[in-house]
Amino acid sequence: MGRFFSDPVERALKCIYCDLAAGRGQEGFQLLAQAAQQGDADACCLLARCLYGPEYTWPGHNFPVDGRAGDELMRQSVLGGSAIGVLLSLRSGVMNRQLARSMPLTLREAFDAVLDKAEHGEPFCQMLIGNVYFWGDFVQVLGKDRGDFDGDDAFQNYLRENYAKCEDWLWQAYRNEVSLAGLNLGNFYRNGKQDLIAPRPEQAREVNRYGAEKGYPDAMSFYADDLFLDDKNEEAALPFYRRSAELGEPRSFFMAGWSYEMGKGVEKDAHRAADYYERALAAPLRSKVGIAKRLGAFYFEGEGVERDYAKAFQLLKWDYDHNTNDTWGAYYLGACYAHGWGTQQDYVQARKFLEKINWNCSNGFYLLGYLYGRGLGGPEDIPKGVEYLQKAGNHADAKEELRRYKKTLFGKWVRR
Repeated sequence: MGRFFSDPVERALKCIYCDLAAGRGQEGFQLLAQAAQQGDADACCLLARCLYGPEYTWPGHNFPVDGRAGDELMRQSVLGGSAIGVLLSLRSGVMNRQLARSMPLTLREAFDAVLDKAEHGEPFCQMLIGNVYFWGDFVQVLGKDRGDFDGDDAFQNYLRENYAKCEDWLWQAYRNEVSLAGLNLGNFYRNGKQDLIAPRPEQAREVNRYGAEKGYPDAMSFYADDLFLDDKNEEAALPFYRRSAELGEPRSFFMAGWSYEMGKGVEKDAHRAADYYERALAAPLRSKVGIAKRLGAFYFEGEGVERDYAKAFQLLKWDYDHNTNDTWGAYYLGACYAHGWGTQQDYVQARKFLEKINWNCSNGFYLLGYLYGRGLGGPEDIPKGVEYLQKAGNHADAKEELRRYKKTLFGKWVRR
């Protein structure tokens, strides 16, 4: 028997919440699944938390998502007398009047049991107590509301005092290697509590810096964001992105790939860049915009991967459909439509995308000149076609296409 929980649960907690770089999340998941099948109520709620998705555990674990199964496990945990299950059920929205009437523990009894473990050094419980204060669940747990105070000022002071308690508990968990505690700790500093506690954004940055120096993969990514986005310090940020990506942090895959693609701080490595883009695309991230287009370009060019126009078109078109203001992939999509690469040939669509090009793109200018000069995808316009072919500069195909046209004595471009 473990010190605070059963042996399988204590081992699972270390695998899932501590030492993320060890890559033992799936091992922890299996430990919880086996313990839950044997009726371990603590394992049930922790397994439920894994199934609720990457907002509840580190996305690098790649746990399956099944909210319905998670809710059922959470109910089993509460009815089985798990103190952490009671508190977690509040956050997951599972706790209702029927469940509250049926559970063997009261909210206060559950809180006191988890608090005792936290005070004796159990890191997950320290985070859980911190979250009770951070989210304001203490109002329901401790059973106090506005009517228990002499006036608004007294109640506001009570709220302020208790919200502030999250800081110490989350720091304790964070220092004890529960890197997930840093998320709400950072949010507490960044946003404060409306009309109660003022924001301290500089402290949020300190949370990320501390975690990055401790080697937490997620904190490295967040600190890299601080350096890259806030400080505009690309040189300092990219090593943190690359290191956290090496440790499996999905939120760093894109920037790590970009650094290898562009040769920023490292030698260019198209294969490594493509691999990180593939991993970013497969990761449980909220947004794939930006990732898809760069990987699509790799498949179009056959750079770092085997050329595959079908994959290129699919990725580039998906990215464009989700961010129509971004013209980055316009040439690739225009070329795919013009040649029928990876999609049905469509000169109208080819013109549509190629006309979005607002940078020096000799390949794109050649295709536009070709389409206008030959009247493909719209009315024939030889002068405009010649203009684009000339803009293509030393492009060999553009020079060859220009030989189809000549100027009349009156200065008009016509077909030879």
